[in-house]
Amino acid sequence: MTEHLAAAPSTAGSGATVATAGTVGPVGPVGRVGPCTQRRTVLAALPGIVLLPGIASACGMTEPAQPPSTVQQTTEVRATTIPAADVPVGTARQVKTGDATVIVAQPTEGEFVAYSARCTHQGGVVQVVQGMTLRCPLHGAEYDATDGRNTLPPAPRPLDVVPVTVAGGQLTLG
Repeated sequence: MTEHLAAAPSTAGSGATVATAGTVGPVGPVGRVGPCTQRRTVLAALPGIVLLPGIASACGMTEPAQPPSTVQQTTEVRATTIPAADVPVGTARQVKTGDATVIVAQPTEGEFVAYSARCTHQGGVVQVVQGMTLRCPLHGAEYDATDGRNTLPPAPRPLDVVPVTVAGGQLTLG
């Protein structure tokens, strides 16, 4: 192989010709960097440049997520009326109110409470197991129908409260 100087037009816009060193091989100049080679290098690097911010944010450079609330909340359901006699003292039962299911309980004589039957873990519909004990069929979370508190994990917080009023022997939910 022989080495020679080749004249190449300048890309600086001056119109001058610049001599570059290159090696002549069996098929032509080797090792010469031209505008096409540089363009390919830039295009090959683009995916890394574009993806770098996303990769950096995925590596923990963002604010951590806030833990879920453990505070009991209040929720609204479509108003439904049932006889108070349908909920004996010391028991709880399910009541359908439009699209929602509500747990209604009478912990003590004349005291009525109501809660959303939607489990606070993953949204399963809790069932009355016995007396005032409620259980989610999905993962076994348990609640006390007296106050809606979660008594067995994995539920992160108590059941949501549903407003209930008593008038003339009738309970109005929602």
